[in-house]
Amino acid sequence: MKKLLKEVVEQIRPTEEEVKKEKELFRRIRKLIERDGFKCLLVGSLAKGTDLRGDKDVDIFITFPENLSREELEKKGLEIGKKVFKKLGIKTEIDYAEHPYVKGIYNNYTIEIVPCYRTNEPKSCVDRTPYHTEYIKKKLRRNKELRDEIRLLKQFMKGIGVYGAEAKVQGFSGYLTELLIVSYGSFQKTVGSASQWKFKEIIDPENLWKDKASLRYFFPDASLIVIDPVDENRNVAAAVSRQKLSEFIVNARKFLKNPDKSFFFPEEVRVPENEEIIRRINERGTKLMAIYFKHQRINPNILYSQLRKTIRSMVKSIEAFNFRVFKTGIWTDEDGLSVFLFEFEVWNLPGIKHHVGPSIYSSIEDQEKFLKIYRQDSPYIEENSWVVDTKREIRNVRTGMDRIVAEKKGFGKDMKEIDAFKIAEDKDVLDICKDEEFIKFLGKFLSIA
Repeated sequence: MKKLLKEVVEQIRPTEEEVKKEKELFRRIRKLIERDGFKCLLVGSLAKGTDLRGDKDVDIFITFPENLSREELEKKGLEIGKKVFKKLGIKTEIDYAEHPYVKGIYNNYTIEIVPCYRTNEPKSCVDRTPYHTEYIKKKLRRNKELRDEIRLLKQFMKGIGVYGAEAKVQGFSGYLTELLIVSYGSFQKTVGSASQWKFKEIIDPENLWKDKASLRYFFPDASLIVIDPVDENRNVAAAVSRQKLSEFIVNARKFLKNPDKSFFFPEEVRVPENEEIIRRINERGTKLMAIYFKHQRINPNILYSQLRKTIRSMVKSIEAFNFRVFKTGIWTDEDGLSVFLFEFEVWNLPGIKHHVGPSIYSSIEDQEKFLKIYRQDSPYIEENSWVVDTKREIRNVRTGMDRIVAEKKGFGKDMKEIDAFKIAEDKDVLDICKDEEFIKFLGKFLSIA
């Protein structure tokens, strides 16, 4: 395995030319910021020396005194960022973390200029970032070899699709991968330990909690718990979903059993032919239904969160009609088209439904109320309960879905503003979009290798 990992490191370690260009770009931006009397820091992977070859992210934090109001911090941060981008000729995009910040592309580099407080007690997760950077840099000064170990873990996670804490991925952040290497000591040891992780595994790099078991109650919704060394009340792994945690654990096991470069550099996912997709739809014998809609551009982190919230609500509503959802998926081009995809195990229902009422041992008042409501349906006794076979209002899943998208109950904020949801069934889903990424999504959804 040593030879394999050495070869991978040679492929992922940034070249001297890359590092030189990135640092020159930072110095140029810092000069523009400091010219107006403000201080800034380089943070993230580039600052720590844990970035991968080809990474084009330059993260810069402007620090402000802690007596500045939140409103002023946001205002000044945006003003400075926009001014710098204007001088560089960069088109400005506003993104959001704890507060808004500017983001743009310059010579293929993604530059983010984020405001934060200069304080010994961080007020937000943004304020913690400089402390995260300093913590990791301190660990790396003691053991420089950890840099390449971190790079290996990042590339492995990228290769298997679990890298990134953003809403689109719900995986492992860069800082989290760094903490795992700091905790376990190497890529190989991290993967070895991960292969044996249990759900709600606890990792406390600086041993800040004496009672580890209580952490599972402190972070009840977490799939993985990794205590932030700079804030004992924060779980660095909060964004990691059950799905991505499971994928990491399983791929760690596979890699240990059969180490291979394909884990780091997977083959490009092929685009299935339309005929393959149609054949697979027919073979599965289920009902495929897509609800798609056009919308204005929404910040991706907000968009993915709202898409997930909306599809959860849709599943709950459609199953309340007694249709059975087999599988769901979401896809978006992140620009103006989004798709909810459903596969139904049951999509047509009989004209009547079996409705169980109160027990004959319940209060007479409840029984009489039930009998009064359903008198025309001829209530009868089944074992010890009143039962009626009553007319079913929604018999076809299409009718049910039409009602759901009209009512928009439980939909995300921006989804509620959509005027026109369109529906495509079975092979007609191919007409929604010709984008190769959408066709790949359909292929993966239908388990086409």
